[in-house]
Amino acid sequence: MKRHFVLLAGLALFVLAAPPQEAEAQVSFGPQVVLWDFDELAVGGRVDFGLADAFGIEEGTFSALRGSVNVSYIFGDSERIGGEEWSWSGLLVNANALVPFEIDAAVTPYAGAGINHTRFSSSFSGAGFGSFGFTGSSSGLNLLGGLEFGLGSVPAFTELQYSTSGAGALSLSVGVMFGG
Repeated sequence: MKRHFVLLAGLALFVLAAPPQEAEAQVSFGPQVVLWDFDELAVGGRVDFGLADAFGIEEGTFSALRGSVNVSYIFGDSERIGGEEWSWSGLLVNANALVPFEIDAAVTPYAGAGINHTRFSSSFSGAGFGSFGFTGSSSGLNLLGGLEFGLGSVPAFTELQYSTSGAGALSLSVGVMFGG
């Protein structure tokens, strides 16, 4: 846990220490659907924004650097075993830096990395046990890749992300973006 705190504190210091500049960041936002760990469905929202101007990057590979923050709710599962019921749900929060690769095609691939935080809630009701619940959370790192493409006149994306929080999870996201 200390390691994650140090990582987050270092990232915050890096962002705050960047010299102030006039930013012309374009912001886009939209809904997303996530297949978390290829097993559970989640829905959420995503906001993308320009980072290159904020860091004074004008040319090179990182000249189109973007930030992306998304929050998704995992619907989880509910099971009845005998006379007892167990259910869980979760919340995913991701903050990533994305680097698009400009190619001469109708799609734009991108790669990225970032941090995540996952929070789970679980409850249990049993005939002889009464009811109880617990929550837990973990933080970790993300490694991801995706494609941006047009869905008619609306920009869309699909993204594959590996997160190290907990036991690690692979997720597939799809969504559309507005604005920007």
